[in-house]
Amino acid sequence: MKKVKINNKQIKGEADLNYDAKTDALYVYAKDVKYVESIDLNDVILDIGEDGIIKGIEILNVSKKFHVDKYDLKHIKKLNAEIEITPDIITIKITISILKRNKTVEKQTFAKGLNDISLDSGIVSMEC
Repeated sequence: MKKVKINNKQIKGEADLNYDAKTDALYVYAKDVKYVESIDLNDVILDIGEDGIIKGIEILNVSKKFHVDKYDLKHIKKLNAEIEITPDIITIKITISILKRNKTVEKQTFAKGLNDISLDSGIVSMEC
């Protein structure tokens, strides 16, 4: 079982982490949260569930954003996303750990955009 931690609450159930090399997109999402809408923050898309809970993250052009080969993205060991939401701005810091030549390597990317759907302020973390 993988975990998704949201707003300092532990959501029981599974989270999936999938990389699609053909489209160069990475998806991480909580299965037990119902989808409502999305917000695009420069090719990092937040999926929002009921009650304004972050359901998932989709990262487009992920190999370019993390500066890694597509092959390496098939070996993600861990993903951590820290999402800071203010009344005006959403800032996301995403860290992935990949296995490369039997060593764990961490890579990061950032995204920022307007909170034009009025998500509640706070810090959200997702981990799987």
